[in-house]
Amino acid sequence: MVIKNIFNIKNYKGLPDGFKVNFEDITYIIGDNAKNKTTIGALPLWILTGYNLTGSNREEVSNCNNTINSNTLASMTIVDNLGSEHTITRCKGKDNFVMMDDIRTSQEFLTRFYKDVHAFICSYYPNYFRSLKLAEQRDLLLRILPSVSAKDAFKLLEKEEQEILGGQIVDIKGFCKARRAEIKELKSDLDNIKGSKNVFIDIAVQKEESPRKFEKQQELDNLEKEYEKLIENTDNIISLEDLEKDITKLENKINCNINVELQELQMKQRKELEKLKNVASTTATCPTCKQEINNENLIKSLKITYKKSINSIAEKIETLKKETQELIKKKKEQTQRYTEMKTPEMQEKAKRRDALKVQINILQEEKSKIDLFNKEVEIKHNEIINAKEKIEQLNKSRIEMLDQIDKYTKQVKIATRLNLLINQEQMKRVKDYLKNVTIEFSGVDEETGEIIDVYEVKYCGRKYEKLSKSYKLRADIEIATLINKVTGINTPMFIDDVESITQISSNPEIQIMLAIVVKYNDLEILYDYSDVLIRERDSINKKIEESSKLLQNAA
Repeated sequence: MVIKNIFNIKNYKGLPDGFKVNFEDITYIIGDNAKNKTTIGALPLWILTGYNLTGSNREEVSNCNNTINSNTLASMTIVDNLGSEHTITRCKGKDNFVMMDDIRTSQEFLTRFYKDVHAFICSYYPNYFRSLKLAEQRDLLLRILPSVSAKDAFKLLEKEEQEILGGQIVDIKGFCKARRAEIKELKSDLDNIKGSKNVFIDIAVQKEESPRKFEKQQELDNLEKEYEKLIENTDNIISLEDLEKDITKLENKINCNINVELQELQMKQRKELEKLKNVASTTATCPTCKQEINNENLIKSLKITYKKSINSIAEKIETLKKETQELIKKKKEQTQRYTEMKTPEMQEKAKRRDALKVQINILQEEKSKIDLFNKEVEIKHNEIINAKEKIEQLNKSRIEMLDQIDKYTKQVKIATRLNLLINQEQMKRVKDYLKNVTIEFSGVDEETGEIIDVYEVKYCGRKYEKLSKSYKLRADIEIATLINKVTGINTPMFIDDVESITQISSNPEIQIMLAIVVKYNDLEILYDYSDVLIRERDSINKKIEESSKLLQNAA
């Protein structure tokens, strides 16, 4: 890009309205201090981007106190990198707009000429780079350096590192962030494993008891066989007391059926028969005249009702008789059994049966306790076996997790190194743009010998922060040239405070504007360095003359 001129200036800082400047390949802006040399250098930047030389787009540029009702206006003519000429105008104040070739446009459209605004300012005004914080400088340089593909970057690693990494990485920062998150999660899982393992260890170290053996199984079997043989075909053997109770209960029931329930039913039956017998004499009385009325339908209905009731009672009587007969029969059988049970032989069998039952119950209870104890021993044994298996599984998982953490840690380390190698490769690709400046994005840890992430700018081997003002400007110009060429914006370069350095390496591909302080000189725009030297000579002569007068006055 080439700036041909600035014109149509109105209300811009200390410049007079209508001020115009033409620019050539090298333009010298000279004058004493406070003559608006820097103002002229800042104007093209403001017209194109809206920013000032300090990287701010909020500076008040009007030289009028009434900024609300006034506009600051300026135009310039440029030739872009394709050789096309354009006129750009910016207005700020009451009206705010930018125009290109007399057509209103947007600031976003104008970025086609400068891309990254802060990289553009560094290229246009080398002093701006030193004003940035170190992190901002580093980020800006990394942002504009030529990219290295993931495929080419992967080739920068050793074969062993490639195998550990497992493949190309497109987003190194995102990769490292994800791996660190996975390492953190794995370490949390390790803590959980440790807690679970302690629980299983408490179970695994329990003392186991030996199972007990029921030594009387043969005795129990013999007793059960004897008991079964004893009650074989004599399953009706019961105690005399039980038989007496059963006989008494049957007798009471029989007496109740005969003397109570049967008599009540027979009495009800007689009453119903009496009603049936007298039903023909049933009459009704007229509610009006109180005379008796014979009703055949009523008599028929009552006969049917009484007959049904008589039949129902008769059925109940018959059922009660059958039930009573069964009870009498059962009582007879139980009485006969009672008689049989009173024999010495049956009494002896009953006693033996009861004795066997007691012995069997005692042995069965003893066996049940042993079985329960053995079941608890078995459960405990299984718990211990399971706990030991779980401990083994957890140990295996722990080893796998530690291996995974080690792998991820190595991958992060390698990815970090890869990032530094990429930075080094990027710097190799731009080394032709740097003569005395070196920029390092990596260093070696003196204790571990590992490559670490650093940022350091040197000029002729000296650290940037230790350089004099003159050498810092020289370094700034080299860095500005680097940014200019790498980004391809090919912006002009405005160098302020030129008198602090004795020599500037000229680059025919870059348009240069130099601001030079010449004491006693008004603001001038020159295009030949010999004219600058004449102004400086005149300035020196005036200074000598002024000094002589001061000496004479002092004498």
